[in-house]
Order: sequence, then C-alpha cells, then structure tokens
Amino acid sequence: MSVDLNLLVVDDEEAICEGCRRIFERQGFHVTKTSDAEHGLSLAGAQDFAAVLLDIKMPKMDGIQFFEKLRATKPNTPVILMTGYPTVPNAVAAIRLGAAAYVTKPFTPEEITQAVRKMLHAAPHGPDQTTPDAWRPADDGPRFFHNAWASMGQDGTVRAGVATDRATATAVQAVRLPGIGEVVFQGLPMAVLQLQDGTERIVPAPISGIVEGVNESLAASPGVLATDPCGAGWMALICPTRADDELARCTHRRVALYTPDAPVHEEHVAQLKAFGCTVDTAVNADSLATLFQNPDLDLLVLDAPSTAEAGLAALDRVAALRPAMKVVVAAGAQNAAESAYRTRKLFYFAIEPFTDNEMADILDAAFRTKTAAPSHQAAATAGQPLMGIELTNRQGSKVHLLAGPRVLQRASGLGAAVRQRLLDRLYPMQTRLGEAKLTPEELVGSAAGADRLVVLLAKDLGRTPGTLVRDTKSEYVAVSGEEAGKVTTLVIQPGPDGTPDSLDPETVNMLAEHIVEDLASY
Repeated sequence: MSVDLNLLVVDDEEAICEGCRRIFERQGFHVTKTSDAEHGLSLAGAQDFAAVLLDIKMPKMDGIQFFEKLRATKPNTPVILMTGYPTVPNAVAAIRLGAAAYVTKPFTPEEITQAVRKMLHAAPHGPDQTTPDAWRPADDGPRFFHNAWASMGQDGTVRAGVATDRATATAVQAVRLPGIGEVVFQGLPMAVLQLQDGTERIVPAPISGIVEGVNESLAASPGVLATDPCGAGWMALICPTRADDELARCTHRRVALYTPDAPVHEEHVAQLKAFGCTVDTAVNADSLATLFQNPDLDLLVLDAPSTAEAGLAALDRVAALRPAMKVVVAAGAQNAAESAYRTRKLFYFAIEPFTDNEMADILDAAFRTKTAAPSHQAAATAGQPLMGIELTNRQGSKVHLLAGPRVLQRASGLGAAVRQRLLDRLYPMQTRLGEAKLTPEELVGSAAGADRLVVLLAKDLGRTPGTLVRDTKSEYVAVSGEEAGKVTTLVIQPGPDGTPDSLDPETVNMLAEHIVEDLASY
C-alpha cells in the first residue's frame, strides 16, 4: 500500500478517532481525525482522501447530512459509514448515497480494516503496492512469536512464516496456506505443514490481521523451508491490525558471529539471516567485547577454524563478561582444539553446521519457547459446565458471554483460562453455571439485559483446529429484531473430541487471550 494514502476519520467519540488512527497509521496511511462534523466536512472538501470514515450519529450535523453535502462537491470520494445505531432508514440512505461500506459499532480492528481494504481494492486505481513482488522489508529483521516469524514491510504489511527444526522442514510434503481476505489471529492457526508420514504441524500466526497475499510458489516447492524459511519460504502477506500491542510479544533472534575470515563471515551471515537471525559480527576479541554491551544478544556463534587459538581466549572472555550467553562452536571436520573447547561452557559443539543445515536445529533449540505438552485430561474430566460470564468492560459496556454446550468448564481448560485472565485484569464478574440452550428466546433475553452479547461456540467449520472466526451478522445463531445488533458470535474450530479443551495448551491460552480482548475492548 502506498505510504501517502490519506484517510479522514470523523466521529464525535475521540476514542474511535484515535483507535482508527493507531490501526491505519501502522498500515501506512496518513490519518486526519476530527470530532467536529463541520470541520470534517471542510477538510473533506479541501483535500483529497482515499476514504472518509464517517460516524452517523453526531451533534450539529449527522453523518447522513454530512454525506449528502460531501456528495455535492466530492461525488467520487469513498465513504465508509460507522454507526452504533443501525436502522433501516440509515441503511437505505447509505445505499442511495453510494457508501463504500456500512460498519456497525463496536467494531474490531479487523472489521474496519476489511472495510477499508475492500474499498481500496474495488477502487479504479487500486492499492499500488499490495502485490507480494513489490514488498520490501522495513526494519532490522524478522520478529518471532514462538517459531512463527513476522517481518515488517515498507508499505505497512507484514510477511509471515515459520522457522522450524531440520527434520520437520525436510519432511514437509505440502503446505496449506490461508485464504486471501481471511482474518488470522496471533497465536492461532495461519497455515498447516503436511508431513511425509501423514501428520500435520500447525503454523500459528505471529501477528493478527487480514491476509493480503500468499506464497503460491511455496505450495509448489515446500523444500525451501529447509534452506530459506525466512526469505523465499514466507507464507502469507498480512495487513496487521493490532501491531502496536502484538509486536511487544514478539522477539528478535539476536546472534553474535565471531570470525575474522571475510568469505566465511559473508556465508555464515547469509545463512543465519535465512533462518531469521539478526546478526552482529565481530572480527577480533575487542569487537566481540563491544558487541556484548548489547543486552539483547542471546547467542554467540564462534567459527573455530578461522579464530584458531583466539577462539579459546574469546570463550574465556565470554564466560567473564556474559556467563549466561549461549555459545555455539562451529568446528571443522578435523579440529585439534575440540577437547579444549568442550571443557568450556558450551551450548553446542557442531561439526560444520552450515554445510548440512544443522544450524536450523541449533537455532530451534536455542530460541524455542517451552510450552506444556498437549493434554486431553481437562476435556475428559467431568466438571462444572460454565454457561455464561457477565462483566462491565473498560469501555463501560455491560457484556454477557454465553457459551454453547461443551465449550467452557468452570475450573479447567478454556473456561478456567478465560476466568483467570478476567480476574488478573481486575474485572468484577458473575459466572453462571450449567448448559445454555441458545434458543432464540434465550439469546434475545440475554441481549436485552446487556449492551453486548458474545456467543461462544465450538463448531466444525472444516478449518484447522484452533481457528477462531468472528461473526456479527447472525450467521451462526438465530437472533433477529433490534437485539441482533448487539450480538457477536465467536466460533472455534474444536479439537479431536469436539471441544476446545482438547487443543494444545498454547492454542487454548491464545484463544482465551483473544476472547478476553473481545469482551474487554468493544
């Protein structure tokens, strides 16, 4: 996307204006915002905007009046209407005036982003830099969420993929990529590696957002995952929607490389970068000591053949300056100093690890995040079913969560994880035990007693287990009338026993994180 695309946000709620600014400036837009409709109309008439995001209910001049006046002077400016009060007359007016989209509040970053991206792709000029071939990196290397990586682009999009161990990478027979336009959430499934033995490995999304493109060549040649996973092995091009918060959960793989041999230096740096490392290099002991002033360095790779005796001295200095540093010695096939190296504190002593991609295993072991082993005990253990949670969120909205059958248990699995996160954030809440029926009458009654109703279901959607789908159009539950606008449905593709609790613990934890974020934020 072009960095000079301009958006105008007109809404009397400053929180909406600021939220849109944060979302879209990270995506490469310049955002102008105002809470005054008359000032907004003046701005829209004087400047050219890629789109105007316009609230309907405002003092002095409502959004429909604004829209009508704008059409008289700027008939071709795309307008996306935002409203917390959806009505038939407003919908009819939006259609008559040619609104590009009609978004109901409270909306998520993904929903407003989808509306803008869809509008841009439908515009005659189109977004001018969203093709994968035009993508250029913007920062100092990939950032990792576990073994999934995200690399920011100059246009505000993100390339995403996975760097895994050598055995998994070489066994990949096929890759199932996400669909363009699909919403992915950090820590939940983005892609699937299908291995030669018939098993599958789920690749989580390193960041939430809208899938803008996929690497079709990877599907045809998955072997590149073994040699260049963080370059040619990228999987998806994502328009990020929560980057400010989620990038804080990601980390760089920072590596110091010590070798005075220039050709070796270039070769090793290239391979380390192919596996997602941010590499700082040293050619002698003094420059290595200087590198160690960076507290973020996690790993030292020392090329034993080129450093010779200086390598042993360097390790002694490392032990004094950074005793917790993980050290990998890359040795030659014949190394007379092997026994001396092994007396030092090493993370790994490897024979020519760059020649057969053994470095992939070493990096995977060095940076792997330890998680609990998958367990189905919580799902199998009888407990108290949890049908609902009631709370008032940080926006002052009274929110009810209503869970379908076999979705939540009070003291285990996803139910316990959701409750614990709400307690950690100090939200007063009431829980309702039992099994919800989710009849139209029960849904309407729950919606009538709240500002928002979030319905949580476990349903086979034919997607990867752990996938989360958010719906505000009553596709999965039967709600009609004026209460329908209050209802959001979150649908989880369950694990092997038909419940979320049979998913692996890390996926359960990330599902809980996204559910609580939905309850707390909108």
